[in-house]
Amino acid sequence: MADLEPSAQGRWAGLGEAIGQGLMIALAVALGLGLVGGIVGWVTDRGIAATIAVVYYLVGCFLFLVGMFPSGGFSLTRGTMTRRRPMGSRLEPVLVLGLILVGLGVAFDLTRPF
Repeated sequence: MADLEPSAQGRWAGLGEAIGQGLMIALAVALGLGLVGGIVGWVTDRGIAATIAVVYYLVGCFLFLVGMFPSGGFSLTRGTMTRRRPMGSRLEPVLVLGLILVGLGVAFDLTRPF
């Protein structure tokens, strides 16, 4: 019988995988939105970089606002107000993705690579 060493289960176990997966999702969303913005900019014969920047701004701001929306108070499933007080922002990855997209919009707006 082989001796099995106990795995070091700590507070940070699995954090690297979660960060990697989050970055891959952010990259896929950014590339998809950039492609949509580029196609819209090309079809409308406007600046491609400016259109990509606007798409990043709009979607990033929307995701940021969704991430900052407080989670307590109103129940959508019951349609009633509860006694719970809002606890503040939900601190979801959506908030971070929104900030990343706004940052990409700023980068495209300032550099105008296309």
